[in-house]
Amino acid sequence: MVASTRMSSSRRNRLAAVVMAVAAGLLGCTPASEPGASSEPAKPHRVLDTTAQPEDTIHVRGDHTERLQAFLRLRYGDKAALDAPWKDAWEDTEVEALRPVTRRVCARDTATADGQEQTLLAVCQTLDDAATVEPGRVDLYVLRVGTDEEGTNRGGFFAQLPADDPLLVMAQRLQGQYGRHGSPGTVQIAQLGPQRRAFQITHEEHRRGHRRVWRSYIAEHNHRLRDVARYRDHLDNLALHGCDGNPADCGEGVFAVDFNTTVGDSNAVEGYWPLTVRASGHDCTGPATGFYHLIFDARQRAYPVPDDLQRDGCADS
Repeated sequence: MVASTRMSSSRRNRLAAVVMAVAAGLLGCTPASEPGASSEPAKPHRVLDTTAQPEDTIHVRGDHTERLQAFLRLRYGDKAALDAPWKDAWEDTEVEALRPVTRRVCARDTATADGQEQTLLAVCQTLDDAATVEPGRVDLYVLRVGTDEEGTNRGGFFAQLPADDPLLVMAQRLQGQYGRHGSPGTVQIAQLGPQRRAFQITHEEHRRGHRRVWRSYIAEHNHRLRDVARYRDHLDNLALHGCDGNPADCGEGVFAVDFNTTVGDSNAVEGYWPLTVRASGHDCTGPATGFYHLIFDARQRAYPVPDDLQRDGCADS
């Protein structure tokens, strides 16, 4: 009887342990920290307090200008303007303070593609009191005129402006981080093919006396914005050597290379024309000359970039 009683008690203990473990999982409890592990919660990511989340798709009505203006105000508040910058605040949770930011529409272009009016819109966000290493941010949108049925299927809501058809958000990428000093660099709209437009973002970074300028192309594919190319626009180490003239006159190891891009107008692949990049200047091995032909790869959905165009060996020297 004693053995039977002990066995029953052991089973009850095991059962109780299982029940407690299941209850802890259901209630979201976590086991005790390992010895030496920090008990402090991780700091939350910095969030722009007036930037809409991807699921908050908005539909607005009106003529072209009214639609875009209403879209901006629904996304960013009543201060938002189509043709002028506006001031706002950034909730910086790391220092628990609101920091001033300036927002503006930094690129927009409307064209008819496949019989439908489509607008590419970029909103740049600059941190006014940024440290040197802090990037700026860019929100990218692909918008087009749709129908009430499309709006209903997407489950959004409407700002009641006079028009037959609403403006639909077909693709978006929020909070893209680019640049330095709180500024995201330069945003333009580039034509990469007969029906292929892309956001072109040019921004720079400085590391250990090296200055790198990047060119990024971001295009819409199947209602998603994706990077189709990213490569250097400029590279130098002039600041490292205190050189403000011709690199060849500043001593050994000094370089400065420019990369100029020309977009083709024929032989498109998946609708994307080829890109020709010309290098000029002086790199870490001597005079920099050469042409690079970038052909869109349908499998990668991007332009493959050769390693020697990037000059990674110079960038790390």
